[in-house]
Amino acid sequence: MKYIKGLYVTLALMMFVVLVSTTILDDKYSGITMFVCLGLFLIGSTFFINAKQLKGK
Repeated sequence: MKYIKGLYVTLALMMFVVLVSTTILDDKYSGITMFVCLGLFLIGSTFFINAKQLKGK
């Protein structure tokens, strides 16, 4: 269950980063934002893979 919560937190962080980029920073740092979102996506993918492996056992 901790992996599912980790996946949800990661997705919420991605949405927060995009929200801050568009509202506060006026898309001036969109490249950096996409790089951060990519890193968060990879972290979320590891949470997803770990949850699937535990479910299969």
